[in-house]
Amino acid sequence: MDTYRTGRDKKRIKIPEGYASREGRDGHVVAIPPGGTSREGRDGRVVAIKKGYTSREGRDGRVVAIPPGGTSREGRDGRVVAIPKGYTSREGRDGRVIAIPPGRTATESKTGRLKLLPKLK
Repeated sequence: MDTYRTGRDKKRIKIPEGYASREGRDGHVVAIPPGGTSREGRDGRVVAIKKGYTSREGRDGRVVAIPPGGTSREGRDGRVVAIPKGYTSREGRDGRVIAIPPGRTATESKTGRLKLLPKLK
């Protein structure tokens, strides 16, 4: 039976049966899948890492979970982004990196931030 847990940040998180939970220094609760682990970054956030995934922490203290076969890339802003297998990545003028799914394109706004264009039907 699923349970719920509320962190110090007052957000109520559903914890499925068989999952563990962990609260970070930032007060947010994360559900950790069976066989998985968790990792807390220097910024106090906890990230759940599924079995078979790896993790990496950026200069800004955030942690990302990287799927099997995927890579990661850090932008000039110090933020790390997970790039799943088959995806490409691009860095905007603002220094932020985004992962671009196959068949999609990104455009840059006036501020230099990259955004994915909507899928064409």
